[in-house]
Amino acid sequence: MKNIGIVSNLSKPVALRQARKTAQLITARRGRVFWEQELASRLKAGGETFTLEKPAEEIEVLVVLGGDGTLIRAFHRLGRKSLPILGINLGGLGFMTEVPLPGLTEAIGELVKGDLDIDPRVTLDCRIAGTPGGARLVSAVNEVVIGKGGLARVIRVEARIEGRYLTTYTADGVILATPTGSTAYSLSALGPIVSPRVGCFLINPICSHALTNRPLIIEDNKSVEFRLVSAPPDTFVTMDGQAGFALTKGDAVVVKKSRHKLMLFSSPRFSYYGILRRKLKWGGSSHYRKKVGE
Repeated sequence: MKNIGIVSNLSKPVALRQARKTAQLITARRGRVFWEQELASRLKAGGETFTLEKPAEEIEVLVVLGGDGTLIRAFHRLGRKSLPILGINLGGLGFMTEVPLPGLTEAIGELVKGDLDIDPRVTLDCRIAGTPGGARLVSAVNEVVIGKGGLARVIRVEARIEGRYLTTYTADGVILATPTGSTAYSLSALGPIVSPRVGCFLINPICSHALTNRPLIIEDNKSVEFRLVSAPPDTFVTMDGQAGFALTKGDAVVVKKSRHKLMLFSSPRFSYYGILRRKLKWGGSSHYRKKVGE
């Protein structure tokens, strides 16, 4: 992997500094650097530039410096173009940006030499019928959420799997998450953590009025439809917290597995379960974590 595009969180000075360092590491290994256009402008960097909406054909991989939000924004801007991504985490709770900042130098070396594995992640296609302008098709990496704004009234959402009636949720909202998204909003809503290599979806109601409405895990080859039975005026559907559309009574949201996958680079030096342990601070005392190498 010699032709590498660099993308960064533009709001963090540390990310801008590390973007420069990343470019130096790549060129020192005889790689070719492509700067994302806004990043190049911010750094006043010379050299070749690209936009995420139309990346240069020569680019083989993207290095994204920031957190999971930065990586997801890059994925959304790429649209249906499949470029593998190496995520460098610059602090905070990042699960997709698995490489911590101290591991940047080694990770770039592994990337250039081709020593990293590809970890394909399932994504979602979300079709929204009834919104202004007609039906829309939007992608998501983590989750699709139907929820309400600040008003106290709940919403009622009828859920169907492959056209078969499941239940009607009376709740603050409902989440359909991928296994990758199980550590995002769904986790905050008391959903289970699921390995991203498991082929499933999670349906998780948010503050359901029925205590028996628990998170449900289903096969990922099923189509799920949510139809608004009743909704306050500020009801929305959002994808990864990035794109959102207003919904009204009768609108339908249909979600299914996308053919388009998020391709993440994964280092053999890290495991998903080790990342969980480190990020969620499992494993007891700091003394114990030092003994097991965390």
